[in-house]
Amino acid sequence: MFLANNHISSTIEKFFLCTSIPVKAFKFNGELIHSVGYNSMLQDIFDNNNIYENLNKESLNDKGYYIINTPFLDGVSFAAFYICTKNINRGIYIMGPYASSKVTHLGISYKPPCCIPHLISLLRNIAWDSNYTKQKTCINESSYSLHVKKAIDFIDARYSDDITLNDVSEYLNINKSYFCTMLKKGTGKTFSTLLNEVRIDKSKELLIQSNLSILDIALSVGFNSQNYYSSMFKKLNNKTPMEFRNEFF
Repeated sequence: MFLANNHISSTIEKFFLCTSIPVKAFKFNGELIHSVGYNSMLQDIFDNNNIYENLNKESLNDKGYYIINTPFLDGVSFAAFYICTKNINRGIYIMGPYASSKVTHLGISYKPPCCIPHLISLLRNIAWDSNYTKQKTCINESSYSLHVKKAIDFIDARYSDDITLNDVSEYLNINKSYFCTMLKKGTGKTFSTLLNEVRIDKSKELLIQSNLSILDIALSVGFNSQNYYSSMFKKLNNKTPMEFRNEFF
């Protein structure tokens, strides 16, 4: 998640440099990933109009993006859309505020409605052109079945949450037993094994690139117990998390 969040942050930073339109990126659970372009006035517009709370995900699913109009400022809007069209669990971008009409609002860029799809395409093109996305695409081009690929994407996006086998099978809209059989056949692993391996792998990024405590790292990647995290880490790597971290310092 550390590298993924850095990629998302870098993407919206570049987008803001190109367009001067503020953007926020949120995890699927509503936690803020990164925010760029907001001064105190623009942040107040976002907060006072409850922009995230007024997001309609059903409409977003239907149209690919959702326009949120502000009730207190005439002609001022926000646009919400998924970070990844192939895996909605990656989270949501909210772009704005922008002026959707020529009414003058100091410090807010005028962008007519016809521009919004093009701006969304620009942001996604910036993301797709990154080395991070290109590497992920190469990794994902495997012989896995479509359901297994989607399951792996789901786990990769939501591993820090308290996800279960039921969550994945419901997301795929297939029987739980059938999914377990497909996953085992495709990867040679059970759901719990795959989830733990992803969480351990993600924790290595934090061990190397952050100063977080072992407990904080365990919690941030989805483990409820530092002891269980450490024992699982050692089982998979033949060393403790601290021993792994010390190899890089």
